[in-house]
Amino acid sequence: MTWQALRVRLRAQPVFALPASSQLRGVAFLVGGNVLKLALGFGTSILIFRVLGPSDAGRLTLTLSVVGLLSIIGEFGLRDAAVNYIARWLPTAPERAAGIARTFLASKIFLSALASTVGILGAGWIAASFYPQDKIGDLLALAAFSLFADGLLAFAVVVLEAQQKFAAISLLGVLQAAVRAALVAMLFLAHQVNLYTLLALESIVPLSIFIYSLRLIPRAFYRLRFPLFEHLALLWHFTKWIALAALASAIFLKLDVLILSFYRTPAEVGLYAAAFALVGKLDVVKNAVLTTAFPEACRRSETGALRQYVTRSLRFTGLASLAFLPLFVIGGYLIELIYGVAYRGAIIALYPLLAAYLIGLNAEPVAYVLYPLNQPRWIAASDLMQLAFNVVVNLALIPRFGIIGAAGGVLLTRVVAASITFILVRRFLWSKAA
Repeated sequence: MTWQALRVRLRAQPVFALPASSQLRGVAFLVGGNVLKLALGFGTSILIFRVLGPSDAGRLTLTLSVVGLLSIIGEFGLRDAAVNYIARWLPTAPERAAGIARTFLASKIFLSALASTVGILGAGWIAASFYPQDKIGDLLALAAFSLFADGLLAFAVVVLEAQQKFAAISLLGVLQAAVRAALVAMLFLAHQVNLYTLLALESIVPLSIFIYSLRLIPRAFYRLRFPLFEHLALLWHFTKWIALAALASAIFLKLDVLILSFYRTPAEVGLYAAAFALVGKLDVVKNAVLTTAFPEACRRSETGALRQYVTRSLRFTGLASLAFLPLFVIGGYLIELIYGVAYRGAIIALYPLLAAYLIGLNAEPVAYVLYPLNQPRWIAASDLMQLAFNVVVNLALIPRFGIIGAAGGVLLTRVVAASITFILVRRFLWSKAA
């Protein structure tokens, strides 16, 4: 099937847009679950940062960042394609939606195993070539096992997201946080909290949650049958562009830590990680918004409906942003209170990261209209432009300014990304006749 024929077929599908209150309900489920996750994980995060100290916290952050970069091998853009097609066909062609889910699972098993293998075999070379002073080779090899477990769990979350079963997604998130918190507490009581045990949990926890998640998914979606890759060609039509976007996004999300680790000490990376961790706690809202927004956007195809989605999304995220403004006043106090005075140097990086978070909260859901508009080339081009800008700004700022340069690079890139998004949305939704 050609891309043009596929586009016509997608346009011909009936649109099952949910009522305006649906995203709010979904966000409420996810925010509620994420608040529980935050409550469970906050103490765990404090304990880990305090026990490890800035230096080992920096090594842990660097290790997870390198492994996160390798995750693109296991992802390869298939997630977005799977959500897009499962959500679109589930109301009218459930058997086809189930077939796409099975193809996605078979692909995830293969690609996630490949990612883990590359990480394990390449750990020594990566550590010796780029970060010899940090001694992370064995840490990378251990952490690489998590790529396979994370890939399996990602399958379950994608299927539930496409079905818009946000309560189930919330449940899995809470269970994951609860299991991790319990295991970290046991390690702490046994005086065994260290880099190796923490990295082992990165594989154990998601694998256990994936096994449980199969109870929440229709059996037809994960019982593999031949041909295993029946709908791979369909997914590839979409993925070949999204893979480029996913690669650019994965590099962007890790590039600040990777470059900072190259030029600065692990202790300084640990300070940056503390600031990033505090801002990351705000993802209880952002993840909920993004998770509910994507399938809702994918169910729309008419210009008027997509314009309505954009307007409502900006109104919703704009109001949500107001709740975070007090952090610009008390954020510095929270750093010292939560992580200790040893992390006081993280404060200078906190405020640019907060501003970057708010920009992303408002702009990223809007970008989802490019999926039902069938503009994967522009999605890829946008992410590649952001990555190119981020590389330049990080190399210009980090060697000279350290963590404030890294945080400034994130902020400037978010500004550029938001600008690109709104230019594209205006072009495809407002500059053309409905």
